[in-house]
Amino acid sequence: MRRNIIEVIFLPMFFILIVYPVATLLGHVSINGIVKTFHDWLFWKSVKNTFVAAFFASILALFLALGFGYYHLFSKNSFIYRLANLMNDLPVAVPHTVAGAALLLAFGRNVLGFISNTGLAFMMISVVLAMFFVSYPLAARAITSGVDQIEPEIVDVARTLGDTPFKVYLRIILPLLKEAIFSGLVLTFARSLSEFAAVIMFGGNIPGVTQVLASYVFTKIEEGELDMAVTASAFCVVMSLIIVGLLNLINKRSIKDA
Repeated sequence: MRRNIIEVIFLPMFFILIVYPVATLLGHVSINGIVKTFHDWLFWKSVKNTFVAAFFASILALFLALGFGYYHLFSKNSFIYRLANLMNDLPVAVPHTVAGAALLLAFGRNVLGFISNTGLAFMMISVVLAMFFVSYPLAARAITSGVDQIEPEIVDVARTLGDTPFKVYLRIILPLLKEAIFSGLVLTFARSLSEFAAVIMFGGNIPGVTQVLASYVFTKIEEGELDMAVTASAFCVVMSLIIVGLLNLINKRSIKDA
């Protein structure tokens, strides 16, 4: 059977550029690295910081995305919607070091110096805000995609019965968005887990305080502890694969139920 040019090129490029680097990383995990890393309390603290901050960042992103979904459904011609729609993808477009610098200037000591010597910077809340900033667009896309799949007639009938847009959104639309909400939560959580640049700019890399998995790996490489860096990296890969697998399972069930 003859293969076309796409089939010939895709498979080797996919394995060389995607599968091979991940497999190489996992292949370099050593027993010594596992023992040293798993006995390092800073590693487990960075794991805790990562998951806690990613969870709260995801909740915050989802909350804001649901607000955008309301405007997407009822107020597409408003100035607020047009501005929000324009700005939604900005965190994707700008370098995340720039995002971290923007957060530092907006919530650092020059503006919020009355809270602490550093404002909100170099605290766990700054890690949450940094993760939220870069992951919010994924939540907004998930919610608007869910809103677009809802039949307009459902909204029209509810409105003719006298319900306000807020009541329609709260009582009818939100229950229909449960799959989009969960997908947005998983996507933003996964994206938050991997953030480095914005977190290290705004939250710093303080071991045991604001250090997350990504910055822990960076620190171990700087210290020359390659075995520990590889182990922590492999841990991140495994966690990411579990999350992506969970999302794929949810999508398959959604398609099956549709």
